[in-house]
Amino acid sequence: MDIQTIATKTGLSVRRIRYVLDHRMLPGMRIKTNPERVGHPRSFTDTEGFGIACAAALLECGLKREAVIEFVDSLCGYIWKKGPKGRPPITALQSAFHSQREAIAMLGDGLNVRFQIDERDTDWLQPGTFAQLKDFQPRGEVRLNLGRIRDDLRR
Repeated sequence: MDIQTIATKTGLSVRRIRYVLDHRMLPGMRIKTNPERVGHPRSFTDTEGFGIACAAALLECGLKREAVIEFVDSLCGYIWKKGPKGRPPITALQSAFHSQREAIAMLGDGLNVRFQIDERDTDWLQPGTFAQLKDFQPRGEVRLNLGRIRDDLRR
């Protein structure tokens, strides 16, 4: 998957997608790029493309770069379930991408996160530690429709 494919399938602008990449907003992409590769098209796995599209969509919603980074870090860092024997665990981002059902990620009061994928709901979590926040009731929340982004990319 490349930048143009992500843009075409999701309706997000190429400029916004490049912003996500140039500002290294996804975990694993926060390394310096090789200057000798300038001008070469960048390609990504389907799951990476999904993460890039999610970050770009959050920017489109008006979130600041730091909030997007924190939110996407949580999506990529929250262990949804253990992986098969000898394999790494499956994150919320991967689970949402491979699901066939509804998938929503929420950011409450610009800080705490919540994931609803398939029929499972994490309730509100503290980013980083993923401690359960039983009494947390956000004043405001941003909802990212992971299922829609996933389905757009699969078209």
